[in-house]
Amino acid sequence: MNIASARDAGKKAVEIVTELIPEAKYTALEGIESDDATNSWNVIVGYMLSSDIPQTTLDVLRSNQNRRTYKVLVLDKSTLELNKMEPYHVNA
Repeated sequence: MNIASARDAGKKAVEIVTELIPEAKYTALEGIESDDATNSWNVIVGYMLSSDIPQTTLDVLRSNQNRRTYKVLVLDKSTLELNKMEPYHVNA
């Protein structure tokens, strides 16, 4: 795996999510995988919707719900163009 290319793909995926989902806050790269068969990067990005952010410490203590949402973005390795974005489900 080319580290520089993977880093660029991760940065691009985070940028795409923040651009397409303006209410996404605390957006972060969660994982990346090279898919040589399709010449693409599968990038997992996590974020919280602004409406899901607890307003008080008490709200945090009352809820044990995972408020993060995850998307997997498939980016072309050559151009870093978005091919597909779909939900990613984390096994609890």
